[in-house]
Amino acid sequence: MNQEELEKIAKALVAPGKGILAADESSPSCKKRFDGVGVECTEETRREYRGLMFTTPNAKDHMSGVILYDETFWQKTDDGQAFPEFMKGHGVIPGIKVDKGLIDLPGFAGEKLTQGLDGLPEQMIKYHDAGARFAKWRAVITIGDGIPTQECIDANAFVLARYARICQDAGIVPIVEPEVLFDGNHTIEQCEEVVIKTYDALFAIMKSLRVHMPGAILKTSMVLPGKDSGTAIDHDDVAARTVKALHDHVPHDLGGVVFLSGGQTSNDGFINLNRIVKKGPHPWGVTFSYSRAIQDPVLKAWAKNRDDREGTQKLFKRQLELVGAASEGKLDESQLKTDTEASHAQDL
Repeated sequence: MNQEELEKIAKALVAPGKGILAADESSPSCKKRFDGVGVECTEETRREYRGLMFTTPNAKDHMSGVILYDETFWQKTDDGQAFPEFMKGHGVIPGIKVDKGLIDLPGFAGEKLTQGLDGLPEQMIKYHDAGARFAKWRAVITIGDGIPTQECIDANAFVLARYARICQDAGIVPIVEPEVLFDGNHTIEQCEEVVIKTYDALFAIMKSLRVHMPGAILKTSMVLPGKDSGTAIDHDDVAARTVKALHDHVPHDLGGVVFLSGGQTSNDGFINLNRIVKKGPHPWGVTFSYSRAIQDPVLKAWAKNRDDREGTQKLFKRQLELVGAASEGKLDESQLKTDTEASHAQDL
């Protein structure tokens, strides 16, 4: 393990004004999104759409890295250059999602465990040799009647920690993602309690397995009321609770903290990030690792006119500019509303 190199990569991923594009949707997940905009989901259309984003001029101004799905990792640009190679040449760090999805946690109804540790050391060496410099593993924690159990939190924390150590041994920065799901009718107080329990379990086991903290990144949910709770999102309350949980329960020597959007609207995802960053200073770099919050308007625009490559890339760049500003606490939230209204008008 080259600790100095891992730290350098982690810092670059959370550099001021930059963040990570999550483009690691599985093929089934991608199909749902493509079906929603009326585009056939094939290997080629997935390559076309993702390549459009990756090759956007000056995307590196606000995009430090991209998380890729295995299929996309081996695909090429229209000019025949492998995506990881293209990114590296344009100042963007290529990353790879390596977990194999969710399975039921035996004996614990409604709870999930992430699989994929078998053969992972060999896989990480292969990805490193092909240009990957960071990876991501997602665990899922659901809030519901009697769940999550401590057993579920501990099981997922152990798997995340094992993955993290395997990554670092291969020279790859691990992003650990214990996602506390937005789905549900729970209160914001319940979410806060679960987030804290998850952090405590995760970092205890990461330390016991000797994961190098400055060479690892946390990808986390925000502290939110459940999507089906009927409670409106109070941006300042979300920011205050999220920041307190992070400062009190996440090691201050960690390499960085990035947020997932988790089904929030672009507006909520951008504004919440902006408010969280404004509550700094923070002991680590804090930024975004968004998928839908950035991509939703871009996917719609591309589907509407796939020949308008320049227009779609311009919209993608604008989304990056907005979330990049939010990652520095400099987002003009009134401008965001204007952009959203314009987007709705375009849809009509």
